[in-house]
Amino acid sequence: MNQNKSNQEKSMKKFMIIWIGQFVSILGSGLTTFGLSVWVLETTGSAMTFTMTVLMRVLPGIIFAPIAGTFADRRNRKNIIIFTDAFDALLKIFMIILLVSGQMKLWMIFPINFISAIFGTFQGPAFTASIPEIVPKKNLGRANGMMQLIPSIQNIIAPVVAGALYPLIDLSGLLTIDFITFFVAIGTVVSQKIPQPVIKDKRVNMGNIINDFKYALTYLKGKQGFFSLIAVFALLNFIANLSFVLVGPIIMGNYNSVIYGMVNSLSGVALVLGGLVASTIPTSKNRVKAIFISLILSGIGLCVMGVSPLWYIIGVGFFIFMLPVPFTNATLGTIMQVKIEGKVLGRVGAVIDGLLKIITPVAIVLSGVLAEKVFNPLLIDGGTLSNTWIGSLIGVGKNRGIGLMFILSGLILIVVCVLMLFNKVVMNLEENNPDAVLD
Repeated sequence: MNQNKSNQEKSMKKFMIIWIGQFVSILGSGLTTFGLSVWVLETTGSAMTFTMTVLMRVLPGIIFAPIAGTFADRRNRKNIIIFTDAFDALLKIFMIILLVSGQMKLWMIFPINFISAIFGTFQGPAFTASIPEIVPKKNLGRANGMMQLIPSIQNIIAPVVAGALYPLIDLSGLLTIDFITFFVAIGTVVSQKIPQPVIKDKRVNMGNIINDFKYALTYLKGKQGFFSLIAVFALLNFIANLSFVLVGPIIMGNYNSVIYGMVNSLSGVALVLGGLVASTIPTSKNRVKAIFISLILSGIGLCVMGVSPLWYIIGVGFFIFMLPVPFTNATLGTIMQVKIEGKVLGRVGAVIDGLLKIITPVAIVLSGVLAEKVFNPLLIDGGTLSNTWIGSLIGVGKNRGIGLMFILSGLILIVVCVLMLFNKVVMNLEENNPDAVLD
């Protein structure tokens, strides 16, 4: 009994060391992401251009998901984490050189974002699949909640720090800080032994990639409730991203990088609180129901974001929207890690991640087009809706059409979540045995 407890403590200690490294690294990446957003919006002022930069960060997660999953299950996961971090650090050096020499052009941001996201796509499945190998099953909910805390704290600190430093050290300075944090992440991963499942076939070729992809799809299709859950989440991602990616344009259109940073920090506070809930409250029963109930709150947050152009109202709505996100992600991650066998978690998890994002690019492209070509013109002075009750309710002027998009997305999100609470196929996924593996 004492030996078992001691092993669990050692496992959590190992996880904590790696967690600290990831926290520092992702905090540095947050400075770069925020700095790039400000740089693009200051350079162009275009919502469509901004959403295209976001699109470049999303596409690799869809295109390369099957390959990343195969690597995660057939190659050493620790090495994958180290090499992807190292290559991303080299990319940051390249960007610094371009900025300092005055050679950085707007078009370069698109391939740079795309390449950086490729590294993240390969690292994600390797890291996620490693967690159940490090942490005992009883502590998975806690560990996943802690992983959700990383981007949560990042969203508090990074926007404020980056927003304040950007006018002083520019994007190149933020990139330099990001590069330095890489050494902390590498050091913590290198110093720890990450268990690896026994691999019978380590070959990574097109045949294995295709076979692994087919296997993962067959695995999921055979579990009707689980596949339905993934399909619904993909739809919810689409709905949320129709407006979520426009937070930058709606704030920067009327305010500056400091205010933009403060709004993002409010969302970060929400993510931290949500992460604390996810890491402390047990969710061994009714996990699926808890997810959809919590996401109704996100829909309410989107509606609040749209009712006023005032930054603090948008910030409060953003806070409400983000509050359930860590709990939702951690709970879904726990369901995946419990239900899917560890030896195939990399490939199946990567395909799940790809399916969750598969229609997100459509939402991102549509959001910019709808904002500039449809909704914003409706609510400018003299626009079709400017003299209606809608214009009176949410205001008329610059980017108020984006506000209307927030409200519509929020209402649709709420309706879908309520409908899912009455969907027996999805709700019965964990009814009999929440911890049973889907085999």
